Amino acid sequence: MKVQSTHQRIEWIDVAKGLGIIAVVLGHFYPRNTTFYESLYWWHMPLFFMIGGFFVKPTTLPTLRDYLRRRFWPMFKQYFGYGVGLILLNFVVEQRTPAFTLDYLRRLVYGGTELNGYLSVFWFMTVYAFSSLLFSLLRGYMPKVWQEAVLMAGLFWLGFSYPNAEAALGFPIPGNLDLVLVALPYMFVGWWLFHYARQIVTKPWFMVVAVGLFAVLFTAQSRGQIDFLLYMKSHHLTDPLLAGWAPVIICGGLFAGAKIVSGTFAGNWLDRIGRSTLPIMYGHKAVGYVLEKFGDPNILVLVIAGVTIPLFLAYAGRCVRERWQGGGLYAFN
Repeated sequence: MKVQSTHQRIEWIDVAKGLGIIAVVLGHFYPRNTTFYESLYWWHMPLFFMIGGFFVKPTTLPTLRDYLRRRFWPMFKQYFGYGVGLILLNFVVEQRTPAFTLDYLRRLVYGGTELNGYLSVFWFMTVYAFSSLLFSLLRGYMPKVWQEAVLMAGLFWLGFSYPNAEAALGFPIPGNLDLVLVALPYMFVGWWLFHYARQIVTKPWFMVVAVGLFAVLFTAQSRGQIDFLLYMKSHHLTDPLLAGWAPVIICGGLFAGAKIVSGTFAGNWLDRIGRSTLPIMYGHKAVGYVLEKFGDPNILVLVIAGVTIPLFLAYAGRCVRERWQGGGLYAFN
């Protein structure tokens, strides 16, 4: 995926991505069936789909080939590049048989719920890639916002209307692509927020509202007064009404918080993390599995290692690539 140059980046967006990817890593290592665990999933995946919608530009059939070349195919190069690398790592670390490894490669091609272990998070990229493509085409052929909003509401409701693809069809959809029904509306909301409500959701008072809402929902969930689950990969989705607005407000509050801390010491580190979310997204589960081979690490160790080791490897790879190309070393960009 082509990376924007530094002068084009908006720091609070990278800070928000940094907070989001830390929440993703924490969610994968935190004990399940707890309110805190459930609450992480209310917003961290919607966050990335919303941010993905910020800069989507219209695409039509005459420009589709260029879009596929510049945006779509590079995502799948990363998908298969990281996937094959991690499968080989799995073969060595877990001492897998050749038959298991070949089947893992087959499952990588199929994607979605077929993937577990080292590759369990890979569903995100297939859903993200196709959601981006479809949203770009919608922006090209349905430029009126109200028409898109009506369509997105219908898609979102449809996405919540069945338990999962395997229960409805008898088999899982390749790449979890039926989740586009849920991801695409979040992408549209992100685009709308960025273009029409950015000045509102980045205000400090909005963060206060979002924190208050989160506290109310958290308390209600812990007391069993609501049942709000938003596990996108497994399509374990409840309460479409809550899912339609609560993640939006929570993510808006996070955008406001990200803007507040931008430029501080913590903000600068979150900015660096936010510029390398894909390596962390792809690699943190493998880091956790490898660490567990050496003992029983606590969650703090798992989260720190799950963020920093892929971050360091990504940075080292960029340095090597830059030196190989004859340029100077550079920081995150």
